[in-house]
Amino acid sequence: MQGSSPQGALAPATASVLANNPPLRAVGLTKRYGQRLAVRDLNLEVRRGDVFGLLGPNGSGKTTTLRMTLGLVAPTQGDVSLFGVSVSDTPRRRSLLRRVGALIEQPAFYPYLSGRDNLRIVATLSGAAADRVARARIESVLAQVELADRAGDAYQKYSLGMKQRLGIAAALLTEPELIILDEPTNGLDPAGIVDVRALIGRLARQGMTIILSSHQLYEVQQICSRVAILNLGTTVAQGQVAELLAAQSGIVVGFDQPELTARAMAALHAATAEAPWLRGLQYVAPEPGAWVPPGGFLIAVDAAVERASEVCALLARQGLFPAELRRREGSLEQYFLELTGGQNGHSTSAVAPAAQPPTRGGAQ
Repeated sequence: MQGSSPQGALAPATASVLANNPPLRAVGLTKRYGQRLAVRDLNLEVRRGDVFGLLGPNGSGKTTTLRMTLGLVAPTQGDVSLFGVSVSDTPRRRSLLRRVGALIEQPAFYPYLSGRDNLRIVATLSGAAADRVARARIESVLAQVELADRAGDAYQKYSLGMKQRLGIAAALLTEPELIILDEPTNGLDPAGIVDVRALIGRLARQGMTIILSSHQLYEVQQICSRVAILNLGTTVAQGQVAELLAAQSGIVVGFDQPELTARAMAALHAATAEAPWLRGLQYVAPEPGAWVPPGGFLIAVDAAVERASEVCALLARQGLFPAELRRREGSLEQYFLELTGGQNGHSTSAVAPAAQPPTRGGAQ
């Protein structure tokens, strides 16, 4: 006679499904609130071991998507599955969600209780027995988020960054395989952002799959291996960060006189007839912290970085010698702006270059 599974445990067949399927997959996910379409035909796949960024501006549908992922909101259409099991499968949902830790929006804790006591309450509410194993787990997650030395302090004395880390500690209590973090660095000062980024990196190195929702594209670029970019509730791009940004790489040229910048743009434009590898030109503002030339703009050359010496030679033949010539690195922020029709720079096509660099106000 086949033995029965302990209450709350997964049947062997279900456990096999969980082990062999992506931690998260959404197909045709749609959510409508009255006349407002919050999420539209969204498709996602998060692979085991990913640090996956769910990116987009405020109102793009990120939080609604995560709420549907956790079964907190029912989709209007489509389906979302965790480890191959649909979240709509109510009988198995509780056991399934024990494999997921989540921090959705600002964590709620008792202000006058210590960090440790707050975690004890969370552990009790999640069904953990108040025994030695549960106490050991609480101490373990406090150490993971580097709050062990402040565990006895009242929550109200914590900085905002410490409060976020305690929220992540609460999400780790059940030893989840997947952790979902909604805007974990929102509102933090630079030190808090660095602390949370370092914590996410440590969790990833331990083999945990992480979904990170954020509108701070630069920050996510530092830690995510794969991303999906949302706009108006739907996916506009998805894939490896390095692959998505590869098309943005190129060469940046800068001059110490604005009139030289305009002459260089014209010279490079004229060279496109004999240099088909020179695919396009664009005036761009320098990245934060980079050198700002007189006039405020650089020339971004859409060409393979291996062509840098040829770009330099083309300019030299016209008596133009750059004050700066370097590799152009792609950014998620610029990539997103291009996908959604925004511009962080000022384009000039290779057919009709501007006679002068744009002003800082954007006129050409």
